[in-house]
Amino acid sequence: MNPNNTETVHDVIVIGAGMAGLYQLHKLRQAGLSVRVFETGSGVGGTWYWNRYPGCKFDSESYSYGYSFSQEILDEWEWSEHFARQPETERYLNFVADKLDLRKGITFNTRVAAASFEAQNERWRIETEAGDLAYGQFLITAVGPLSAPTLPNYKGMETFTGGSWHTAEWPKQSPDFAGKRVAVIGTGATGVQVIQEMADMAEHLTVFQRNPNWCAPLNNAPITPEEQRQIKASYPEIFARCRETHGCFLHSPDPRSVFEVTEDERNAFFEKLYNEPGFGIWVGSFVDTLMDEKANQFRSDFVADKIRSRVNDPDLAEKLIPTDHGFGTKRVPLESGYYEVYNRENVELVDLRETPIVEVTPSGIQTTDCEFEFDYIVYATGFDPVTGALN
Repeated sequence: MNPNNTETVHDVIVIGAGMAGLYQLHKLRQAGLSVRVFETGSGVGGTWYWNRYPGCKFDSESYSYGYSFSQEILDEWEWSEHFARQPETERYLNFVADKLDLRKGITFNTRVAAASFEAQNERWRIETEAGDLAYGQFLITAVGPLSAPTLPNYKGMETFTGGSWHTAEWPKQSPDFAGKRVAVIGTGATGVQVIQEMADMAEHLTVFQRNPNWCAPLNNAPITPEEQRQIKASYPEIFARCRETHGCFLHSPDPRSVFEVTEDERNAFFEKLYNEPGFGIWVGSFVDTLMDEKANQFRSDFVADKIRSRVNDPDLAEKLIPTDHGFGTKRVPLESGYYEVYNRENVELVDLRETPIVEVTPSGIQTTDCEFEFDYIVYATGFDPVTGALN
């Protein structure tokens, strides 16, 4: 061992200072255990520390997402929007860390390189990339299910002379995109969010889409003073609701079958959900829309018609409508004007099913059709889920 490295012993070692890691630190410390948290980043927040791309926000209601264990925190913190943006969520987690004096239990800027269990000593051995060692009877990995970003393996990515990065590795000092040509690769939940913002920021935006996703309106809004009072008075009911529903959302399926109502009643219900905030259109619809293909087709057709009504170019609208899965059978990105983005003169869609990417060049992206020149390339290409960060 290098003499400059440290060796420490704890009851519990936690990897990650996101929402779960902070909660573990607090509860274990309350139980009288010695705890050390190792965090790769320079601050708390986990996914809300790393994902700082334009447009990043909640898609579940802010007040259902926050911690429920402290009445004092619930009383003091006030969310400004029904679906908070990343900067506010990061501020919230810093507020909690300061309120509970958690920072002293966290070692920042430290990536864990290896973890092994010493059976003879009945303890875990943790080694950091810097070579420091820590030992603990218990090890908790609070690394999050979506914390290992994945990049495509396009030829020539390293040759691009402009700026490029994965959305989960967005620079703290975001560039000025005014007057710039920007590519976004990917139209999943993250891509949908960043595309909406980038259309306003860049001189020209080119979206590279492999497969379209079903998207639905977020219908976000500021929280009024009266709503703030109602939320604070309703926290017990809000968290009870989350505990009893699928996915811990504030929405649960309507017990009726789609076949029990008339066509007019069915479409009126879909319209109501489509115009309400949050995931109601996904998880609050008729009970059989995620179990019966014919039932799901009614809802898919409804949302497809909505997309056609929002996109001016009929051919382009069809490219934005999924044909490989029904609405809600994959995660539904929530949006605020996503489809209208494609009505703008400064936004172009490249369908990778028609003209795949061949390589990244020093000046941009080459498809089978032509070469595009860019100042920035944004990879909204997702994560290696669940076990990615452990591997």
